[in-house]
Amino acid sequence: MSAPTRYEDPGFTPPRTEVDACIEELLNAEEEQVPAIERALGRAGLLAAERATARLPEADPSARVRLVRLIARVTREHTEPTLVSELCSRLSDSDEHVQRAAIIGLGKLRHSGIEEALLEYAARNPAPPEYRVLVEALGKVGGARAAEWLSEQSSSDEFTTRLLERARLMLARTETRPETTEPVRLDVELAQARTLLLECREGLEPIVSEQIRALGTAVVSPGRVRLTNFTGALSAALVARSALSFGIELDLDRQLSIIDAVIVALNHSGILPWMQQSSGGVPRVRLEFLGQGHQRAAVWDLQSRLVSEHIPIVADPTSASWDFQVDWAQGKLAIIPKAFNDPRFAWRVAQLPSASNPTIAAALAHVAGVLPDDVVWDPFVGSGLELIERALLGPYRAMYGTDTDERALAAAQANVKAASVRHITLLGRDATTAPVRDISLVITNPPLGARLVRDGSLGDLLEATLRHGWNVLRPGGRWVWLSPMPARTASIAHFLGFNLERRGLIDVGGLRPELQIFRVPTRETSATRSSAPQPERRRKIVR
Repeated sequence: MSAPTRYEDPGFTPPRTEVDACIEELLNAEEEQVPAIERALGRAGLLAAERATARLPEADPSARVRLVRLIARVTREHTEPTLVSELCSRLSDSDEHVQRAAIIGLGKLRHSGIEEALLEYAARNPAPPEYRVLVEALGKVGGARAAEWLSEQSSSDEFTTRLLERARLMLARTETRPETTEPVRLDVELAQARTLLLECREGLEPIVSEQIRALGTAVVSPGRVRLTNFTGALSAALVARSALSFGIELDLDRQLSIIDAVIVALNHSGILPWMQQSSGGVPRVRLEFLGQGHQRAAVWDLQSRLVSEHIPIVADPTSASWDFQVDWAQGKLAIIPKAFNDPRFAWRVAQLPSASNPTIAAALAHVAGVLPDDVVWDPFVGSGLELIERALLGPYRAMYGTDTDERALAAAQANVKAASVRHITLLGRDATTAPVRDISLVITNPPLGARLVRDGSLGDLLEATLRHGWNVLRPGGRWVWLSPMPARTASIAHFLGFNLERRGLIDVGGLRPELQIFRVPTRETSATRSSAPQPERRRKIVR
């Protein structure tokens, strides 16, 4: 792998023996190559910072800038006092560009002594050339002394004046920031009917709509379900077990500017008292502009307006308990609780990196339905999400979960215990040969290939599991899963004799498997199970 290529690889971390050579490349690289090399060296951690520090005394000014930036990057992850001291010492560097790099780096750290070092720099330089970055840095890391210094500053330049105002707002926000983020109360009732907005994975909108049917008729769009004229408390939305989030949606007047429209919506909707009561004080929010990037300037413009118009909301992404999502294209403002006690999946005490999301497990359980005499099997049980969600829906006779990973079985056992569900047997067995019988429901979220199965055997595994399932399912039995190879699994299911129902593609985070439901014909719809095609009578199967 060539040098430029390996630095562009986000997984590349220089080995110990190559750190010095990589630093040399950093110092001699073209400017456009520097960020990638710096990021790679940053992943090397303290060793890279130590070697960079050793190079500083002999480096020329342009090299010192790059070395200081590297040291600051590492220090953000490893707050080593000696590295902080080195950055502080660079405030006295003979080169202004090095001073600038040190100020910017220090402004991104939280460590004692930084405020004092920056203020000493300001005292030594009544009109410092790096005044603007100094203002920003003190706004981020400062305390009472920095606030006093900032209050004394003024400028005839409009941009600098805005920077000063932002720094003061940042300090004020930090001073009022609570040590812990209090959860939003969901039991506070709205004063008037509003639009309830529920967000979900694309493809699950019909299921979420069914889950909230008792609340009213919903309108769906990709990844969103809306219920107009909603009254009551947000806790009612907890019935939507397949929703990722939920909140209230307000209309924005697109004849105004974005910030003006948000301010007007907050002031005239009557939503503020409800948010305050739900928050137990002043709500702190994270502002997001959908499809428009970070919009940092707009965030600070909003915070400035909130302060000047005495609106009791603080824009603070660090400790926000609410999300404000501005969809300017649609003229909508979504107000979504971010921190709240979610009882839906409180049983999930153990997780696996490869486990499915519980909202997806809830969707599979929902479409599977409930029969009181269900005997349920999950061939790829993982941490037990699908079995537990089905168990919580209603009665069943027995459940079985199989997996070849002992860590998965241990996680599933912990979750089963936390959920207080019974009659679930977990077995360390292969899905294609598991000793189960008289099954009425197979429910599973199988391995999704691109994440777990790297050797090309996923299709054969799914096919063999389906064949085994055909043999152990009773007449009328259901098979519910997300198939990462929908054409192939539908083909083999038809070949085996299943009746097929396909519910569409589901977004599971970059992959789009298909929600498929297969049913074993009953004696009323098929002469006998034995008349179904047998494996040796080969039909064409999609591969």
